[in-house]
Amino acid sequence: MQYAPGEELLVTVDREGLDPGEVIGHLPDETMVVIVGGGSKVGEQIKVVVAKVLETSLGKSLMAYPKV
Repeated sequence: MQYAPGEELLVTVDREGLDPGEVIGHLPDETMVVIVGGGSKVGEQIKVVVAKVLETSLGKSLMAYPKV
């Protein structure tokens, strides 16, 4: 799938990220979403806004912020 900055998505948070306040989720197509400022929402579904789309050797990943 194609994703673009500014797009809103519903993501289920899988685990804590590397940095404080950062969490990781995955979309149904296995795209990883790093949510900056996601707090301790592991296990919850949250709406996010895509900030950046990154292409890596492992595939596509997204940087996003919680929608407020």
